[in-house]
Amino acid sequence: DDRVLTYAALDEASSRVASLLAARRISPGQPVGLMLPNIPEFAIVYYGILRAGGVVVPMNPLLKEREVAYYLSDSGAGLLFATPASEPHATAGARAAGVDTVLVDDGFAALLDEHRRSPGLVARSDDDLAVLLYTSGTTGQPKGAQLTHANLRHNAFVAATTLFGLGPDDVVLGCLPLFHAFGQTCALNAATCSGASITLVPRFDPTTVLKVMERDRVTIFEGVPTMFAALVQHSDRAAPDTSALRLGVSGGAALPVQVLQEFEEAFGAPILEGYGLSETSPVASFNHPDRPRKAGSIGTPVAGVEMRLLNDDGQDVAPGEVGEIAIRGHNVMRGYHNRADATREAIPDGWFRTGDLARRDEDGYFFIVDRKKD
Repeated sequence: DDRVLTYAALDEASSRVASLLAARRISPGQPVGLMLPNIPEFAIVYYGILRAGGVVVPMNPLLKEREVAYYLSDSGAGLLFATPASEPHATAGARAAGVDTVLVDDGFAALLDEHRRSPGLVARSDDDLAVLLYTSGTTGQPKGAQLTHANLRHNAFVAATTLFGLGPDDVVLGCLPLFHAFGQTCALNAATCSGASITLVPRFDPTTVLKVMERDRVTIFEGVPTMFAALVQHSDRAAPDTSALRLGVSGGAALPVQVLQEFEEAFGAPILEGYGLSETSPVASFNHPDRPRKAGSIGTPVAGVEMRLLNDDGQDVAPGEVGEIAIRGHNVMRGYHNRADATREAIPDGWFRTGDLARRDEDGYFFIVDRKKD
């Protein structure tokens, strides 16, 4: 809306969050729940937790009491940040897990003013955990993917530089949920590490998004296929000025070729489609801006990442045949939190088994065809 947060203000506020955490006896390496929608405070608390040496546990603001209690208990979180919109589930779930809640409400700024700027950063190594990202697994309870500082830093840098070409003059439209890996890496962290602006929309609505595109001169729109389809359907109604848009970024599911073509025709900006998972920070492959794009393809592995297609015996399949995608590189998680057996099953030999089935064409482009696991 009409709120503006400068990098200086983000620096100041996140530093005070780090002091608040120290006052609450949150020790380096301890997880902290972050249950906020796409509002500026998400970035403030997210970076504040990292400055304090803590581990961020991003949580969907729509989680119910039982789910909140599970996320906090399983991660070993020592505190939860939530908004009044998530009440009473947030506080009740935290109470069941024996965790205090800090409500991010109208009094949050005054609360931060009570704490001095933290004098510096708590030292952390590349292999230390930065984020514990719970996967919405299709079977059983969600598992916490352990993402390190190196995982997230490399992935954000690759997205910002080799894929999107982000710079200080760019404006990224952040309507992907920041508690999800896609929005966190490709919007929040990629924009921050390149000095770009990010304009936040808490809940996707095509009419609102088109108005924000015009108002803030958005240069990059990131979304899932249903968002692109909705924008195409609404693009000719209000006739907003979206001439600043130079790139669309799609992930999360396969983008229908017709939607891709209609969006590019309506908005005059190409779409880069990519692929990844929570366990891969998330970016693994993309249609690169300096190479031919292939509609319906998830592209080729990004810099520093390798991808193979394996059969049920763990052997590489022949060219053109279907196999399970296996990934190795700087983006692959350290493992599943407190799930040694699940970690060994997912990464038996340094290659992460995704459960996605794909084929690779003669140019090395991957095409997803199915899921190995229902």
